[in-house]
Amino acid sequence: MKKLQLSAGNGITRRGFIKVAGLTGAAAMLGGSAPAVLAQSKAPLKIGALNSYSKVFAALGNANIQGMALYFNSIGNSIAGRPIEIIREDDEINPQVGLQKLKKLVESDKCDLVTGIQASNVAMAAVQYLRQSQAFMVCSGAGLVNLAFTGLPYFFRSSVNTYPVHAAMGEWVYDNVSKEVLISASDFAGGRGSLNEFKDGFQDRGGKIIKEIYPPLGNNDFSPYFADMRNINPAATFHFYAGTDAVRFVNQYSEYGLKDRIPITGSGFMLDSDTLPAQGHSALGIRNVLHYADTLQNDANKQFVEAYRAAHNEYPSVYAEYGYVAAAVIHAAVEAVDGNTSDKRKLREAMLAVQLNAPRGPFKFNQKTQGPVHNVYIREVAEVDGRITNKVIHTINDVTDPDKLPT
Repeated sequence: MKKLQLSAGNGITRRGFIKVAGLTGAAAMLGGSAPAVLAQSKAPLKIGALNSYSKVFAALGNANIQGMALYFNSIGNSIAGRPIEIIREDDEINPQVGLQKLKKLVESDKCDLVTGIQASNVAMAAVQYLRQSQAFMVCSGAGLVNLAFTGLPYFFRSSVNTYPVHAAMGEWVYDNVSKEVLISASDFAGGRGSLNEFKDGFQDRGGKIIKEIYPPLGNNDFSPYFADMRNINPAATFHFYAGTDAVRFVNQYSEYGLKDRIPITGSGFMLDSDTLPAQGHSALGIRNVLHYADTLQNDANKQFVEAYRAAHNEYPSVYAEYGYVAAAVIHAAVEAVDGNTSDKRKLREAMLAVQLNAPRGPFKFNQKTQGPVHNVYIREVAEVDGRITNKVIHTINDVTDPDKLPT
């Protein structure tokens, strides 16, 4: 366990946010609000940050908490007079470990809210405890579609539901790439779920899945799977990998000679700022889908990218944006109830009313599922101003959770 002592550093102080003419800085850019007069000091606002800070998802969890800390630093690390204290716990991508750490954050540390959980298997294992404990959680990670239908009144998701994202990609691939594809993903809940989501969109259009391949999570050598792909020789492929798996897969796909003969598409989680530096030219030209790109030209994203680069000397990944938006959501909701997080009903109402101009674009919550409503972008990896990144080639507006759990 690690308690993070946040400091404003070179960021914008909370007092600097409050101007006679209105708000400036991150809160204003995101459409947030702050009181005209600072509240008196109150008990710390404890935020549990339960995430994967080690193993294959280490870069994801660390980027998430860095994005969150960046936003909180920009408001002086205080909301409604309550100094922010982040308590970090590593779930080790293990459901049992994650559940133990969640109980600690809620019962021992008495956290007002919990954030994080990147791994879908850990998030699903937490559902029953969240139901029993009535703990308030802003999920800034896991994208499994099932989480939209838990019926938990105090569970919000500021990250993504991957179902509409990947289903939209399935439709786009059918219309623009190929009517037949081979698909693959890491063998875990998030990987298999993401392929099912792609299949729904692709097959509903009339597409044919030639084969599904599931290497183990944390796989080092993909050559046996590539040999299978080469023998099948599909017209195109679609894939979901994350973290170090994504780096190895994309690099080895190119090294094995498949990229030049079989068009590759994928989830944007496979091709983002956390992986592209290591993937390099192997990733060029790969078309993919996500709800964020660091090249988006809205004001909120320009400020976010500039601040993140100044703080960490790198471009933010989607996981950093998850944490940044989670912090902005918490800021807006807790401010609206004047720091009173003990009345969960009022805090829930305040959170449901949150609307932001986020780095990803317009953001609000689905009033039924309490998941995000935001844009989805079809992207292509390209060299932009000497940097390998994603350029947006198509935008789908106001994407959100489906009305019912897909079968």
